[in-house]
Amino acid sequence: MKTIIISSSTSKTSKSFILCEEVLNKLRDKKIDCELIDARDLELNTSHNSKTPSMLETIEKINKADNLVIGMGVHNYSVNDSLKIILDTCFDNVNGKFFGVLCAAGGEKSYLATIHLTQICMSQWKMIQLPRIVYATGKDFSENKISSQITREWISEFVNEFISIGKKLMS
Repeated sequence: MKTIIISSSTSKTSKSFILCEEVLNKLRDKKIDCELIDARDLELNTSHNSKTPSMLETIEKINKADNLVIGMGVHNYSVNDSLKIILDTCFDNVNGKFFGVLCAAGGEKSYLATIHLTQICMSQWKMIQLPRIVYATGKDFSENKISSQITREWISEFVNEFISIGKKLMS
């Protein structure tokens, strides 16, 4: 089972990146073949006709993946601009793939923002989503680490279910 984790935030202090990194480590601890793509390392171009070398490499990695974990921040109750560029330009061959969502938001009332990502992935590419979403806010972090025990438990449940359901979908 090859998993690609996409951290879509370009913020230097991205909390969604911290969530992605935690999931990456937990998946690797369970011997899952996974790789993290960090949007901060990508040269993103909005044109479908002119993809950068890092975008072409991202497309290849996503195409070869069995499933995806998408990390996002909330911007105006929706996905951020870098995630939208990645979705629009790098998700050509994701039809039917299994995916999970990790979200870091500024406040507790933005949790429905993940539904926009769900709508895009399920409507555009008929992807299958893990029902559990990890949603964290600023209060769940301290000194660039996850400080909330509840968030850590949610991540563990997310990882266990992602593996269990992902393997069932692949068989």
